[in-house]
Amino acid sequence: MANEKILILEAPWSTKIEETQATRDIYASAETLLRIETRPIRIIQRPLVSTTYLEDIEKFVDLGCNRKGLNVIILSAHGSHTLLNENKNRRELDAFDGSINISKDIRRLKEKLGRTIIVLDACEIGRNIESFRRASGSLATIGFTKGAEWVDSSVFILALLLHFQQNDVFQEDVFSRRRARRSTRETESKAKKTIRKMLESTYESFKKPLGIKYSFR
Repeated sequence: MANEKILILEAPWSTKIEETQATRDIYASAETLLRIETRPIRIIQRPLVSTTYLEDIEKFVDLGCNRKGLNVIILSAHGSHTLLNENKNRRELDAFDGSINISKDIRRLKEKLGRTIIVLDACEIGRNIESFRRASGSLATIGFTKGAEWVDSSVFILALLLHFQQNDVFQEDVFSRRRARRSTRETESKAKKTIRKMLESTYESFKKPLGIKYSFR
């Protein structure tokens, strides 16, 4: 039985129909590949709407299959980042129905995202990524600090999801007591190890153009 371990909330990157469709095709191919594995993973894909996206996230993390193991939420849209002061960031996403202040909104779900890896698939929004990870209470946050070409970012995320699947990241129990007793070096999570190795080898060419940053708890 396939588990719904990935939620994609997406708003158009372009007003051109063919470009919006191309993004959807990339993620559809991810689901096709993820479902042929021994432990199949399914993607839930919904429009990014300011009035409903927090409810969509909450319902997703409350699914029975997400009460153990990791899950991934991808927020894909045009984005911007503003540093308001030394300790305050404003991250905005362009939803279908207007702008979202994700830095402010995400705090409402802080107690629910302990098993979640959030991927901020938007331009510049990955700056000061650790502050967002702390504010969200998420297990990890991944983002881009530069202007992200939608094809490049989508291809990188597709590769990331497939590597997560191949390395059994979705099955990892991050709250394992046995794992918690090991040394810090030994307990590097499968997810963190996966993205680190990707950016040190085959996918290193994506790191600088996209400005890929990540933060793990």
